[in-house]
Amino acid sequence: MILPTGGGKSLVFQLPTMMMEGITIVVSPLIALMQDQVSALKAQNINAEMISSAQSYEEVDDIMYAAVNGDLKFLYLSPERLNNGRTLDFLHNLHINFFVIDEAHCISQWGHEFRDDYRALGSLKHNFPYTTIAAFTATSTDNVTDDILRELQVTDPVVLKGKIFRKNLFISAQRRIANGQAQLKNFLLRHVDESGIIYVSSRKKTEELSSFLNQSGYKSLPYHAGLPAHVREQNFKIFVNDKVNIMVATIAFGMGIDKSDIRFVVHMSLPKSQENYYQEIGRAGRDGDDSEVLLLFNAGDIVIHKRFLNDISNEDYKAHLETKIDQIYKYSTSEICFHKQLAEYFDDTLDECRDRCDNCLESDDKRTDITKESQMILSAIYKTDQGFGKNYVIDILRGSSEHKLLANGADKLSMYGIGTELSKKEWFIIVERLIELRVLNLGDFSVLKLTDDAINVLKSLKLIDIKSSRLLINVTEKKVKQDKEFDYDEEMFEELRSKRSELASDMGVPAYIIFTDKTLKHLANDKPIDKDSMLEVNGIGEKKFTQFGEVFLDVINS
Repeated sequence: MILPTGGGKSLVFQLPTMMMEGITIVVSPLIALMQDQVSALKAQNINAEMISSAQSYEEVDDIMYAAVNGDLKFLYLSPERLNNGRTLDFLHNLHINFFVIDEAHCISQWGHEFRDDYRALGSLKHNFPYTTIAAFTATSTDNVTDDILRELQVTDPVVLKGKIFRKNLFISAQRRIANGQAQLKNFLLRHVDESGIIYVSSRKKTEELSSFLNQSGYKSLPYHAGLPAHVREQNFKIFVNDKVNIMVATIAFGMGIDKSDIRFVVHMSLPKSQENYYQEIGRAGRDGDDSEVLLLFNAGDIVIHKRFLNDISNEDYKAHLETKIDQIYKYSTSEICFHKQLAEYFDDTLDECRDRCDNCLESDDKRTDITKESQMILSAIYKTDQGFGKNYVIDILRGSSEHKLLANGADKLSMYGIGTELSKKEWFIIVERLIELRVLNLGDFSVLKLTDDAINVLKSLKLIDIKSSRLLINVTEKKVKQDKEFDYDEEMFEELRSKRSELASDMGVPAYIIFTDKTLKHLANDKPIDKDSMLEVNGIGEKKFTQFGEVFLDVINS
């Protein structure tokens, strides 16, 4: 069964167990995850136990005796424990109604958390041929699902799949400026005294960011695998019991966390894959209430991720992981609805998210026409017989003197050197945009291929535009400083905030959905007097003006 985080996977197997004779064996990857679920069951007066390496021989023997005696309804085991002979002999003495494999994506070598001991669960069907196996995950593409079923050796399986779309999550992504701390503080202004998780890429950054937040007046704790086990457990309990609002963590934190009121999840850098990302943002809003997730990223994150792949000897698997890294970067930079992209990645469908991501909410932001530049790229691809990747094509446009280009006579093409006004990074972004719009396809070995729409673009029958902000990729520290020193009429800002709060209350939406604080500050500084001047304000397009323009103009003009 494939259901989003918080979709009720545990209930799906726990309820039938309570209605059946015998015991259910649950295979789970983490001790902390097993502890949480066992504790939750015991709180409901349901007999459940777990066996782990943290227990003494006496404790394990007592649990095994209770299971054999029929006193348990649930027994949680790690895959490592399940795969040893002594455990298998013990299980054959039990009346097992079915096996549950939680986090089943760990079985697949194409999944994002592949583990050898999970792979070995394929022997379950051999050892227990007449016992039902149920597998559960929140993150599985069709390819991964097929691999799981193949490894488990099940016949005629029933595959149940819920919708990927989480309508209570508002998704946004921004290019990270410097270390992202200024952007994070601005984001946290919308989540005062609310619970949230902030994911960072290293243990060191966990400690540094937690310290920064505490100095800034927030209550946070760090969580990473390098902390002593008792400290991790203590920090976890403090967070779950609402003694602090924010957990700053590496990916070591969060799998199966049963805290329903997490209102936000922030990634301070690019996750390794869309599977990781979807699972981690799924920890927000498990209670169904509105929650927000923010992804901060830059191109340097890709370099760091790919550097860790150098030690992988299996070239096919390495290439597979590289592709996942490229896909999450394309996701973060795309103008396509974030929810729609996630749905398509997991082989689901979604037409629109109804303004539950900033790509849809800000679709009317200032835009730049890039039809001319698109025609340059398409012409260069056509003139080189659609036989090369983006680096080669862009080098032609920028007049590179690379030996390969010159040897192929590329310097003789009419397109050679006509694109020097744009940087290579800007050309990369334009290529990404053309792929998004399916004007280009990626063939084998990432060769760029023209689609039918490419002809319409070349003939100027189809125009191409892009969010202007996507091409602003060289943000300097000077620009950051200017933003911090931005001046505005504070009295007017407060009046605008009051009006925004009133509207938000009437509409039943978060205030930032109407206008962000930054937009209100620009309004308080620019003081537009009509529609035309208001459309010049940062963050306001035709759609936002139609919804709220006249109301805020009245405040300014009064």
